[in-house]
Amino acid sequence: MLKYRDASIGFMVIMLGMMGYDYLHGISYWYYIALVFMFSLVIFLGSYFIQSGFFLKAFCEGDKNKNQIAITFDDGPHANTPVILDVLKKNGSTAAFFCIGKRIAGNEEIIKRISSEGHIVSNHSFSHNNLIDFFPLKKLKDDVSKTDQLIFDITGKKNYLFRPPFGVTTPAISQMAADMKYKVMGWNLRSYDTTIKDKDKLLQRILTRIKNGSVILLHDTTPGIADLLQKILDHAKEKNMNIVSLEEMFQIKAHEPV
Repeated sequence: MLKYRDASIGFMVIMLGMMGYDYLHGISYWYYIALVFMFSLVIFLGSYFIQSGFFLKAFCEGDKNKNQIAITFDDGPHANTPVILDVLKKNGSTAAFFCIGKRIAGNEEIIKRISSEGHIVSNHSFSHNNLIDFFPLKKLKDDVSKTDQLIFDITGKKNYLFRPPFGVTTPAISQMAADMKYKVMGWNLRSYDTTIKDKDKLLQRILTRIKNGSVILLHDTTPGIADLLQKILDHAKEKNMNIVSLEEMFQIKAHEPV
């Protein structure tokens, strides 16, 4: 799997080789433009696809030999979250909720309920700012730390998991995660429930892609999310797939009392 360091070294080696050849024989500047374009494309794809492991290791897929799947929700807490919790409770299932810190104020009871009912409540940044991928390291750490503090104040638990907003990774996010000792959580089944408006197409997309080891990305904010969740749980039961926590799937610790 290509890493950022390897790509950067490769780029520099090729660039120096081209400059040497250019000095001796001369080449068109278009070769330089093409090289920079290709390197930029690699950086973009590595940033956008968290599964690539380009900047950091993210937990995206469980063991394909075990009939387990994990369900995760982003962007809460939200008015839909209690209904989601009702469905999970009725079915005896578990999930992970990656929460946006600025949405916690006024929704503390929802966070308490998520935690008290045995689900994971973790960090999806405080601001979820559209420009968060361009934050300098200190500003990024300050942003993320606010959500950890809120989670701790409400649940009494120290959080160890982080899911980057938009699933985008960068050198700064990689450094932040390393410094703050986060396990970075990705997914391998993106539902696109925030963009696909046709409920039948959305359900079909998810059900045809569920397999052993799937980590499903859903959003608290999606209209009708509770009904969609119930159908996913029904399908999992029909296929004898166990709904497990991220902790069980990856043998990691999500949080602990302090």
